[in-house]
Amino acid sequence: MAIAKNKVLLIMLGVLLFTNIGMLVLFLNLKPANNRFGRDLKGRRGLVEILEKKAGFSKQQLNAYLQLREQHWTKMKPLLAEMRNAKDSFYRLLYVPDVADSTLNRAAAVIGQKQQAIDLQTFRHFQQVRGLCTPAQRPGFDTLVHQVIYRMSAPFRRDSMHLRIPRR
Repeated sequence: MAIAKNKVLLIMLGVLLFTNIGMLVLFLNLKPANNRFGRDLKGRRGLVEILEKKAGFSKQQLNAYLQLREQHWTKMKPLLAEMRNAKDSFYRLLYVPDVADSTLNRAAAVIGQKQQAIDLQTFRHFQQVRGLCTPAQRPGFDTLVHQVIYRMSAPFRRDSMHLRIPRR
């Protein structure tokens, strides 16, 4: 009787062992799902490959784009740091007892000015990149830019894509 129980336990142990090994193999072989932007391209080369495939950029256009991108980020980094500092100053006002509305409004206005500078720089960058396009490439590029801008301004919610307003 004890031998029969041991055989049953050994069989159950074997089944559990094989199940665990199978699950381990399954998890190790799973590929990560695409990120929320719907692309599986990683790093800074992602947009370059998208411009090449979806907008039809040539090698020369891609090289010019890379130069524009470098210039753009040279300008953007200080603007983003200024925005971070402006927001930090604004939210530090939480710790000031009885902060005046005028103080809050001035701090919020600084944030607005920084955001305006960021948006203007981004607009100019897209304008320059669009200038690299041939007339035949512009519709594809315009679609890509529209998607990028939408994602930049969309709320970070998973269900926000159903609220998308179609482009005219």
